[in-house]
Amino acid sequence: MAPFSPKKRNFRDLSYLVNEEGLRLKEGLFFRSGHLYGLSKKERRFFQGLHLENILDLRTSGERGKKPDDEPFLSRGHEVPILRAETLGITHERGLKAYKRPPEMNELYRRIVLDEHSSEAMGEALRKLLTVEGARLWHCTAGKDRAGLLTALFLSALGYKEEDIVADYVRSDKINRKRGARYRALILVFLWKKKLAQGVYKAMRADKEYLHSAFDAMIEVAGSIKDYVHQRLKISQDEIDAFKAKYMVKAA
Repeated sequence: MAPFSPKKRNFRDLSYLVNEEGLRLKEGLFFRSGHLYGLSKKERRFFQGLHLENILDLRTSGERGKKPDDEPFLSRGHEVPILRAETLGITHERGLKAYKRPPEMNELYRRIVLDEHSSEAMGEALRKLLTVEGARLWHCTAGKDRAGLLTALFLSALGYKEEDIVADYVRSDKINRKRGARYRALILVFLWKKKLAQGVYKAMRADKEYLHSAFDAMIEVAGSIKDYVHQRLKISQDEIDAFKAKYMVKAA
């Protein structure tokens, strides 16, 4: 029997990826996920077994207030809100009638990259991933947009190929595509708004085009993704090298 994994939480250990130097992250230390609210008994046992010491919650205070991470994970959390406030289409937690105009996701990803508050918060979150001790997990609500962008920057800084970074990002689409399809169907049945239904469906996807829009914005302002990490997020190469020496090993 395969070991249990909380798939509906969009959870994964990033040690399965190998960078361009043939290095991978040490297993059991670096995880991306959706929120940890309302865990089942099985999920709780699973997450407790990870011995998480640091959890980065990328959600807004409003999101955290409505669905705080379950204890004991809440008390291990660092709050690093990437957005200034709830952004429709990102939280996916406001009910069908709240969907009036879902965001254009390519533009939203660009805005997160270019916005001063968001880029400062992303830099703070990335530095925590590189410097805090012990097992760490980062999440937003669905684990695809804010967590997806932070993961992409984390992996880029560590020298992973862009194609592998994108491949990890679109793994989130399997879960979120199904969720989006359910919302689309409900909006069509109860609100009879085809354009809105399709817009919500697209907002809940993890389309590789969204991530490429973020990468393009980074290149526009800094020349490359690597330079965006150094210049805009203020992460030094020394910090990255120190992390790699401590937490990365040769892939088998």
